[in-house]
Amino acid sequence: MIVFFLAPSLFLGCREAQVAAEKVRRAVVSVKEEATTPAFPCDSVVSTDAPTGCLSGTLQCGDVIEGTTVGGDSNWNDDFYAGIFCFPAGDDRSGPERVYRFQAPANQDITIKLQSDCVDLDLAVLAWEYGGSCPGVNHLIPECGGENRTGGDVARINTFKPREYLVAVEGKRAKAGPYRLTVTCAPLAGR
Repeated sequence: MIVFFLAPSLFLGCREAQVAAEKVRRAVVSVKEEATTPAFPCDSVVSTDAPTGCLSGTLQCGDVIEGTTVGGDSNWNDDFYAGIFCFPAGDDRSGPERVYRFQAPANQDITIKLQSDCVDLDLAVLAWEYGGSCPGVNHLIPECGGENRTGGDVARINTFKPREYLVAVEGKRAKAGPYRLTVTCAPLAGR
């Protein structure tokens, strides 16, 4: 085993160095993407069609979807998100949400990016087998990740087998507005 000396009491092995280098590479790619992504126009003409059931559509690798939370459902709120450990309570997620069904393929490094330059929207990704209905506050959700940065959010998923997710774009403080969702997939390293 090769060990790199970093500090008097800190050692780092090859595997850990590889993981750290990958994190730095991803951060650089993220900064490049943010610098080259054009602003999303606030006056974009997008569909305000009501969701079917709780779904506004489906997502797949390579998709770029422009939409709005205007006309979306308001089924999920702070109690729902806090109960599934996706977001802490207190940000008043009482606004409408748009929910998309995403069948994640196996052995992929998946990035779902939300761009919302006009209104403060959040991104949540929930593992859920959609059988005709979306989960409620009393359902057990095996996995949930949320981002709540102003202007846009990024969710990362690494899959080892196919898995179904619900991707939600959520309004805070009863806000609603346009957004762009981008889904990119790349094979997992070493797979």
